[in-house]
Amino acid sequence: MFAALNVMLFSSNWTARTPESKMPTTITTKENIGSTATAAVQEVAGAAAAAAAAAVEDETLLRTTCKCVDCEEDAVCGGLWRAYRYPGMVSSVEEAIHKKVHVVVSHCNKPLNWMSDYLNGFTNVASIHVISKCGHEVEGAPMGATTVVLPNVGRCDHTYAYFITTILPTLATSKDDNSIVVFLKDTTTEEFEHNDPGTEPKSLVHIASSSNGFACGVTFDSAWAGSWSPYHDKDTLFTFELKSYREHSTADEEPFRVGNKTLGDFYNSLNVTRSAGSVVQVCYGGIFAASTANIFKQDMRVWKTIEKALERGDNIQEGHYMERSWGILLATPLKAFQIEALKNHSTKVRTETCCYGGALLREGKEADDEDEEYGDDEDDDQQQHIKEEEKLSRDNWEVFHFYVLAGVGVISAVSVIAFTLSIGTTGRQRVLPLAQRH
Repeated sequence: MFAALNVMLFSSNWTARTPESKMPTTITTKENIGSTATAAVQEVAGAAAAAAAAAVEDETLLRTTCKCVDCEEDAVCGGLWRAYRYPGMVSSVEEAIHKKVHVVVSHCNKPLNWMSDYLNGFTNVASIHVISKCGHEVEGAPMGATTVVLPNVGRCDHTYAYFITTILPTLATSKDDNSIVVFLKDTTTEEFEHNDPGTEPKSLVHIASSSNGFACGVTFDSAWAGSWSPYHDKDTLFTFELKSYREHSTADEEPFRVGNKTLGDFYNSLNVTRSAGSVVQVCYGGIFAASTANIFKQDMRVWKTIEKALERGDNIQEGHYMERSWGILLATPLKAFQIEALKNHSTKVRTETCCYGGALLREGKEADDEDEEYGDDEDDDQQQHIKEEEKLSRDNWEVFHFYVLAGVGVISAVSVIAFTLSIGTTGRQRVLPLAQRH
């Protein structure tokens, strides 16, 4: 596979570890835990988590209704609305540090010095893979990280698909594997358009260890205080259409859009066999975690189809559609009673096609105030493009208007001069014959 994709492996900081070199099972931190103690803690924590998960799963199977979807008293449904609590999670965020974790980072040009602190405290980091695409040297990667260089296509979404099809099967080969994969970008800790405290790694692993098997690094919680949900009405979501995207544009020679018209067209082209239900989780921002069990529940042919689709170019429509598809593909599909409860809790489905279309909303004075405050600053690929196009149109009209006025001025001036010369010439022709009579 590496040869087929022309993967380049470099020496020193860019050297991929040979098969004989084993990845460390522990990231070097300020507080080292002995391997024996660590193994014991992991075993106890794993057994407790498995027992808790089995007990709650039994309850989930028996349940047919939710008491509430945004509360503390319902262990099965109480965290649904904000997608932060599910059955089967390990007992606490602190317990999550003992989960077996694989980390993949999509690298372009940012240093990775932040990763050691980001992963500080985790006791069982089984592997770290840095997949770099933009031709820049990888700086600051943690000790033991494997670096792979790929062609600059598909951005972080292609990176993740490549990891799933090519690398993950060598690390975890069973659906019963109890590990979590954390998907990161080299800009993870920077302020960016989707930034949110939800990117904290312990929380990601904690939520992904649940029956949901998925956690998004960016949540609506801090910005909209519970009036918006990461869950979307699928039919409305699938009408999303992005015709172009000029921000962060590159010299990509490939057209932005080929074939697919809407997000629904793209998703249907993947031939996904696992039904997603009428309400689905959507993750914006390209930072998330998923259980290996949930990753392998999707047919590997689906992941390979995604990888192939994203190889078409760098700044392409498929990447934006894939960003909105990760949660649908990786999160455990909701049961009918959970979908019904979410719909009953919401008062509106966001129908704006430019941004977060399909999101379930709970209206009220608080929600209305937040909608007014944040509505103009949303993740807004298409709306930003519309604004740019309108500005460009206005600029072009002003330039056109200027040249029209300038042209009219020049034509008027030329006409006046021509008219003046014409009068002068005519006058001389009339006077000369009269002068000759004297």
